[in-house]
Amino acid sequence: MRKLERTLWMSPRRFATLCLAFLAILALSLQPAAPARADSLPIEPAPPLRFVSYNMCGNHCPMADEGPRERYIEQQANGTSWNADAIFLVEVCSNQFNDILDALRPLGFDGYFVGTRAVTANVCKGNTYGMATLVKGPIVQRQAITLTPSVDDESITSPCVETYLQNRAAWACSVHLYWGDTAHNGPNLRAAEASTLAAKAKTWQDAGIPVLLGGDFNASPLTKPLSSFYSSTLTGGIGSFHEADETDPDYFASSGCDPAATACRSGETTFGTAKIDYVFFSDGDFRDIHGDVLPANGYSDHQLVRAAAWWPDCGLPGTTSAGVIRRDAHGRLFRYAGRPDGTVAPACEAGFGWGSMRTVARHGDFDGDGSEDLLAIDSSGVLWRYPADAAGQFSGSTRHQVGTGWQGYDVLLAPGDFDGDGKPDLIARDGSGVLWLFPGDGSGGYTTARNIGTGWQIYSILLAPGDFNGDGKADLIGRDSAGVLWFYAGTGTGTYAVRKSIGTGWQVYDAIVGAGDVNGDGKADLIARDPSGDLWFYKGDGAGGYAPKAQIGYSYPAGELMF
Repeated sequence: MRKLERTLWMSPRRFATLCLAFLAILALSLQPAAPARADSLPIEPAPPLRFVSYNMCGNHCPMADEGPRERYIEQQANGTSWNADAIFLVEVCSNQFNDILDALRPLGFDGYFVGTRAVTANVCKGNTYGMATLVKGPIVQRQAITLTPSVDDESITSPCVETYLQNRAAWACSVHLYWGDTAHNGPNLRAAEASTLAAKAKTWQDAGIPVLLGGDFNASPLTKPLSSFYSSTLTGGIGSFHEADETDPDYFASSGCDPAATACRSGETTFGTAKIDYVFFSDGDFRDIHGDVLPANGYSDHQLVRAAAWWPDCGLPGTTSAGVIRRDAHGRLFRYAGRPDGTVAPACEAGFGWGSMRTVARHGDFDGDGSEDLLAIDSSGVLWRYPADAAGQFSGSTRHQVGTGWQGYDVLLAPGDFDGDGKPDLIARDGSGVLWLFPGDGSGGYTTARNIGTGWQIYSILLAPGDFNGDGKADLIGRDSAGVLWFYAGTGTGTYAVRKSIGTGWQVYDAIVGAGDVNGDGKADLIARDPSGDLWFYKGDGAGGYAPKAQIGYSYPAGELMF
């Protein structure tokens, strides 16, 4: 709904809602505090693609102090909270937008604000009033989609951005359809605006780019404007989107849907007794879409909508551990799974909050649950093991402390069973260049370390590629400062044979990864990244060598941890 300055007319519906909101807040202030309740996502943890839609109520609503409202939004982007990837803001003041964006930039956010009405002293305290879209990723291009040029002194405009959400291209638009009921033939005007926006979104979908639409649509699910968005698989739908809350059976009855249905044009109320706020996902581009609505808190007369989903090829059971994982500048982990042609699949987020880890290693399936684990040393020198869940996510909520005092090691390798006793081991290099073997004890820990070599400080990169020469024993590879690649064949008894050179010119890479069997031919492969961000595949020959390189990617930022 539209908020007008206090000196302007307000619709009876809006006025009634504001009065009810004020009375509710007053009533709550006279009662003992109780835990807030909200609809909840049907699966926990929520899928990693996460979004927020919120009508901020301009500067008009009761208790609408800017500071708490801004912090409320910022919290949704925090990695310890919802960890949103995109935020759709409606009826937001430019100063609020600027404050929020300034707070979120360190998390990797950028934003696009569009003013929708002339600046006056009574609106937004003299700042610009409008719409905004914020995304955790670079903005490739911005488009202001005008749906109605001028109505009630305002332009109905959607700020849309093309961005990379978790390293995949997508369009995201904030939406605010016309609010009136009788003036300007409101329902038909909303329907026309919806049709225009849906048609524009379809051009992006047809180009193969996923689209997200979030905001205040000022219409309930079964009305004509929403038909332009809901998929044709639902009654009356002529669009190509799925809404975050359409699979929640708790609200099917309100729209007359069969309780046994899998989806319905329905959802939890977001404004008074109506659902008018939405997050729509383009058809075929996402899976396992879910949504919930947070409790009213007095900051706005709308409630905040959260939505979550997976990319269609992410989070599936049995995802291969071959390929690479990279940690971006904001501490997020992204998995690039190997494919039979030697390339890697698009990015799938595998975790967040990893920025404090000094080093990370992939440990294979340490606990026998069918998914690989990670080992990491934090800034305090604590060694942690992170089991992956069935969807391949690494979360601090399930990690296990393995040991302390690891701050003296600058390289951590997980070679598998290096000493031949059937238990996975660890290898670490200390600051003096000594290589230490930590034999696994078979119960999640390691026995006393033993020195297995000195002088290893000559290597700027060390990796444990698994069995690289086909003899069934775990091997090591190092690159020296001259760019020579040296191979150390494991003996299977906790030592290694005399090194041999297996290549030169490798100084051109800032990262080299023992990527496992990327192409599925049963032989261990290598992947390297150059300073330009190009990714190169070296197909292992199973005998300690490799085929000529092949480029398999680009725009992998130099300097980021890759393992």
